[in-house]
Amino acid sequence: MARFRSVFALSALALAASALAACTPAVSSSAPRDPFASPIVPGQSARASAGGGRATIDAPSPRSGSGTVTVALVGGAQLPTETAQAFTEATGFTVAVVSIDGVGSLPKTSADVVLGLDGADAVAASAAGTIASTAPRDTSTLAGTAVEGAAAAIAYGRDDVCVIADKSWLSANGRSLPTSFADLTSPRVRSLLALPDPTSSSVGRAFVQEAAAQTGEGLGAFAQSLSPRIDPSLGAAVGVWTAGGHVSQGYVGQLVGGEAEASGAYPLVVAPRSLAAAAATNTGADSYGAPVSSTCIARILYAAPTASPASDGAESLIAWLQGERAQRLLATAGSAYPIDGGVAADTKAAWLMGIAGDAVVPDETVASPEAITAWLATWNSALSAPASTQPEGEDGDEPAAASPAPVVTRPSAPDPGTDTEDED
Repeated sequence: MARFRSVFALSALALAASALAACTPAVSSSAPRDPFASPIVPGQSARASAGGGRATIDAPSPRSGSGTVTVALVGGAQLPTETAQAFTEATGFTVAVVSIDGVGSLPKTSADVVLGLDGADAVAASAAGTIASTAPRDTSTLAGTAVEGAAAAIAYGRDDVCVIADKSWLSANGRSLPTSFADLTSPRVRSLLALPDPTSSSVGRAFVQEAAAQTGEGLGAFAQSLSPRIDPSLGAAVGVWTAGGHVSQGYVGQLVGGEAEASGAYPLVVAPRSLAAAAATNTGADSYGAPVSSTCIARILYAAPTASPASDGAESLIAWLQGERAQRLLATAGSAYPIDGGVAADTKAAWLMGIAGDAVVPDETVASPEAITAWLATWNSALSAPASTQPEGEDGDEPAAASPAPVVTRPSAPDPGTDTEDED
């Protein structure tokens, strides 16, 4: 009897095993081996976080070769080490990087190709003869991205310039997050802003352009009502941002004047949206920085060779940047929002840069050189002669006797958040 029960039990186990083998496995074979390898954003599944979109650009194939391509990065543009290494693996060319704050410095770089031009930069560089006069071979100009007067400029990404706010600092110090250009002039906010010098920095110039677009003939009055810190470079401005210590070393390392783990006393900084991705929290799903969308100017990132005919390496890099591999790498690192929006899903660029809708939009920096010169002249003149009275502040603050002059590159400047003049 005992033997019968034993045989019966073994038979039952065999039947159960056969039944289980016929069932669909509980864990899909396509599931990631490590579900925590990538950050999971609330509202997204682990499977969605592990995958990505599909490329929509019919990008040309980059040519292969050897030698070093010298790349100038302008206006905070990024070419992360991992991305450069992937280019080398794909083509055989190696990369050397030099960073500049504005296209005026491009002739000093001896670069083969420049990345990070916006529309205004491309027009200025083409007029100055510091980029090629014809489009590079093996590349495609996407619909809606051509820059009149700069045939060599090829779009590869997007990185709007905005005011980036340190959310934690503002919350801890009882300050409201600005929601408009007008908010930047309120007594409790106006002395909290740092920006790179618009005269020499592409990023600073773009900010002045957006201010001019929103204020019109009131640009001078707007500038007079600010009390900003003007820094000589984007890296220096990020270095005085209160959240600067959270910005990745790789990002800071490719900024002119950048200093790793540096932070200061200014919770608002004018910078590209990619700064928010570079200041991601440990989870990777949130950032210490928040782009203030109402202050942003749409900015397409262009690549261009610096000579005609362009070198093989320069043309290879530009063609490669339009391909799916490069677009996905840039988006994953948050270095730029991919011009091929189809590959942005589940990346730092999608989560943290705050760009919604189509990646390709009109580049709002495109303007006549004469108009840009006039705006910068108005800005500089207004800051050199601040308004004699302070506008009425939040919650009925009384106007102060005088508006303080802008801070210009003072590393030891006092914490603007403790200025008693700005307190209720």
